[in-house]
Amino acid sequence: MRLLFSRFDVAGTRVKPLACMDCDNRASSIADIEERVMGRLTGKAAIVTGAGQGAGAGCALAMASEGASILLVGRTLSKLESVAKEIEARGAKAVPFSADITDRAALRAIVDKAVEAFGRIDALVNAAQAPEMRSARLLDIDDDVVQELWTSGPVATLALMRFCHPHMKAAGGGSIINFASGALRVPADYGVYAGCKAAIETIGRAASVEWGPDNIRVNTVVPFVLSPAMDLDMPADVQERVAAKLPLRRLGRPEEDIGRTVAFLASEDSAYMTGNLVTLDGGSWSQK
Repeated sequence: MRLLFSRFDVAGTRVKPLACMDCDNRASSIADIEERVMGRLTGKAAIVTGAGQGAGAGCALAMASEGASILLVGRTLSKLESVAKEIEARGAKAVPFSADITDRAALRAIVDKAVEAFGRIDALVNAAQAPEMRSARLLDIDDDVVQELWTSGPVATLALMRFCHPHMKAAGGGSIINFASGALRVPADYGVYAGCKAAIETIGRAASVEWGPDNIRVNTVVPFVLSPAMDLDMPADVQERVAAKLPLRRLGRPEEDIGRTVAFLASEDSAYMTGNLVTLDGGSWSQK
């Protein structure tokens, strides 16, 4: 038996029991709490772009583990199908959807597919960014790469946000999580990429104010995460040296370090958070 007490008896300095709860009830309460924590996205539907690999896949897996149904968006269907199988093995629903986010018609189709599959949209995670190779000096970068960075970054992000807005409003609110980069602080050699990410962060802050009355929250994360894009920009030995200099002495893991925080931002546990820049970088931001 577990006793619950309310006050002391001043005369005898004795604690008087008010009520008691047996072990079965206590265990039930703990189970209820665990269910709320681990299922905080149950009944929710989300779109995750860039979901075939890296941080996007990590976000999809983490959100699915919290009970969300996920529309997995990316260019390579086989990668999306692989992530979908893992999500389904965890007991959640996933629909792979191959799309090119530089195509505006495809962006509309993404949102339409989510509504068709789930009947609602509660969260949008804009993790996609092309091309994967992003480092380039301003005098060296090709015009077509500049265009692709811009179109797949702020243009696609804003379009998806706008297409999702009426569906989120109809659902009583929603959460949008956009992706920026630590290149915001150190843009040299990443100038155009950093500029695109700065635009995304600014768009997110504007939306957080304009769409707040609709109970639509918008936050931006800054990840420093192991990913195929990092492998292209940074050889393994360089990654090791960089990790050794971080305060936490390691690079981020897609699901555990990035995905779980994004799942939190998509949930009601962060209901009073909007317009924030959330760094998930092992302390890198503080060193710059």
